Parts: sequence; structure tokens; C-alpha cells
Amino acid sequence: MDSATNNAKTAVEATVTSKGQVTLPKELRRRLGIQRGSRVRFSISARGAVRVEPVLYDLEDLWRMADLSGQANGVMTFEEMNAAKARRQW
Repeated sequence: MDSATNNAKTAVEATVTSKGQVTLPKELRRRLGIQRGSRVRFSISARGAVRVEPVLYDLEDLWRMADLSGQANGVMTFEEMNAAKARRQW
């Protein structure tokens, strides 16, 4: 893909259910790397535009979660990391 293709905007539509739920279209999930269990963040501008982005964890997030989970030695197992990510509140 060239940079023009990378910067191209794509519009996709979805229907809101009676419960307020929306299934993210396949193309959107593919382009954002969203899979089952992925977390997404919705940001709303003052003008009402909504931005959707995958929630990615970086090393700082994991250190902060380790501190909050009370790990005295600062070492977390993969299971503890996954549990910390699951507890994460945005």
C-alpha cells in the first residue's frame, strides 16, 4: 500500500439494536486489528464526531497495572498481566 492508500478514508455503516449494541463491520475490525475480546475506545469531539480506536497496552500501562495489583516484587506472570488488563478501567 502506498501512503495515499494508507490515508484513504473508508466509510462503513452498522445498525444499532434495540439494546444500543452495534456489531463492528468486518472491514473495520480488519483495518483496526480488532478480534474477539479486543477492547475499543470511543472518543467524542465537541462537535459530535466519534473516533473509534483499539485499546493497546504499552509497557507503562502494564507497570501501572502491576503497581495497582499489589505485586511486591514487580514481577507478573502472563496470567496476572491478563487479569490486570481485564480489571483496567478507562
